[in-house]
Formats: sequence, C-alpha cells, structure tokens
Amino acid sequence: MTRRKRKPRPCAAPTMVLIQITHLELHERLSVQAFVGGWANTEHFDNLADCHDLLNLAAADKRDQATLAVCDISGIALFNIKDRYAETGRFGVTGEEHKALELLADTSKDFWSRQAGTFFHQTYLALKRLRALQKERRAQEMAA
Repeated sequence: MTRRKRKPRPCAAPTMVLIQITHLELHERLSVQAFVGGWANTEHFDNLADCHDLLNLAAADKRDQATLAVCDISGIALFNIKDRYAETGRFGVTGEEHKALELLADTSKDFWSRQAGTFFHQTYLALKRLRALQKERRAQEMAA
C-alpha cells in the first residue's frame, strides 16, 4: 500500500491574527471617526479607500453579493466625500455617508474574520498591483 504525498499549502497566519497584528480595524475605525470629528486628512481617506477596494476585490472573487452591495454604498459615499473635498478643500461627511463608512468598517471586519490569511495576502497583493497600474496610467496621462 502506497501513501499519498501531502500537498503543501502556502503558510500564512489566519486573517484574525493579521488584523490584530496590523491594527487594521483600528485604522479603519480611526479614519471613520476622523471624518465624523472633522479632522480627517488624505491619509484617512486613502485608508478607507484601500479598505473599500480590498473588500471589493475579495467580495467579487468570492461572489459575495451582500458584501458587494456594501461596497457599492460605501463607494458612493467615498466619491461624494472626494468630490466635496475637491470643491471645498476640507473633508467632511453627511449623516448618511457616516452610516455608509461605519457599515464599510463593520463589514470589512466581519468579512475578513471569516477568510483565510492566504486569501487576505493574495488580495492585498492584487490591490498593490492595481494601485501600481493606476499610478502608471496617471503618469502617462500627465505626460500626454
């Protein structure tokens, strides 16, 4: 009788551990509070945009319609905030936008708590590649 060889899987910490190590949830909640408190800056906006985009990529991969719906709602709020910042030079949120950002942070915590660490890492790398492509396209547009 021959034994089947074990297929090695990539080694990664569970997502719950990664979230605690990187203080991911803390940064997301702090960014939401910065908007509510009126002291938000571009770093807070970028943090929530990354949270949104990371969650959107992962939910699309998992075909999680409920999470994609949250991404749509929070995406609209983020675009509204961005447009308002372009007009006024200050960050702020309406009551509905605040609810959407809170929902984004809650959904992100819940979603990632149920995923494998390798999936989080793969999605994060995909987001980094996407950001590099966006940066490259912006540079080409500026050069043209």
